[in-house]
Amino acid sequence: MNPDEITHSIDVPVPPERAWALFVHHFPDWWPREHCFCGEAALDTVFIDLDKAQWGEITRSGDRDLWGAVLLADAGRSLSLGWQMDATVSPWVPEPDPARASVIDITFAKHPDGTRVTLRHHGFSRQGEPHAQAMRDVMIGLKRWQEWLEMFCQYTAKTA
Repeated sequence: MNPDEITHSIDVPVPPERAWALFVHHFPDWWPREHCFCGEAALDTVFIDLDKAQWGEITRSGDRDLWGAVLLADAGRSLSLGWQMDATVSPWVPEPDPARASVIDITFAKHPDGTRVTLRHHGFSRQGEPHAQAMRDVMIGLKRWQEWLEMFCQYTAKTA
């Protein structure tokens, strides 16, 4: 196992184009609200904004807290996101330097029963220590992406 990355796959019961659209355009409908910088009580919404090439959250007071950049958006096929978060503090705060962002690559591939969604989160070492280890502890140790992809799968099943 590469300590600098994590990969998870899950099958969802919709075609790749639909899975991609649900992931991107319905992000606030399936993302767990408690996993935000501002805290669930202060959160208005989460977003993936393809036009501005950014993703993150908007608070009830209107503050826009970025989680990172949209690096690539190939509708129906793939999505790459920069993950600019500092996991050494709780709650997490944005990492302002995009050069220190880890990367999330998501592919949407046709599968007999719909789509295989594969997520690869890599480049933790770009954050430097102790930040990289803190991110590994949460994302790998607590299996966060596995949990979040299962939530996405449940959401797609409701829309199928």
